[in-house]
Amino acid sequence: MILAGDRVPVAVNADVHFDQVLRDGGGRWCVVDPVLRRGDAERTAVNVLWHRVDEMSDQEIPRWFDVLVETAGLDEGLARAWAVWRITDYRLWGLEHGLTQDPPRCARLLDALG
Repeated sequence: MILAGDRVPVAVNADVHFDQVLRDGGGRWCVVDPVLRRGDAERTAVNVLWHRVDEMSDQEIPRWFDVLVETAGLDEGLARAWAVWRITDYRLWGLEHGLTQDPPRCARLLDALG
């Protein structure tokens, strides 16, 4: 488990994305179908972006990443480091498994966040 410094690990939804954030009958936001892990909250910041990257221009990607990080109160450097690691890992996995759409998306995200 990778943690920044002496931080205490938290419960992190490793599969959070916009399809899983819904409003309940009382108007409250809730997350459904979480995949819980222990670690840095910054680990999953990039999930929200890579599920919507096709809707963003290259200039919007870093801006929305910054908005997400600031709004969630995350450490920007750690969130960016996790994003680069996770995008690179997924891109390599996708290339190895013959995916045709996700590796170019990953490359675009890496370029925009780099």
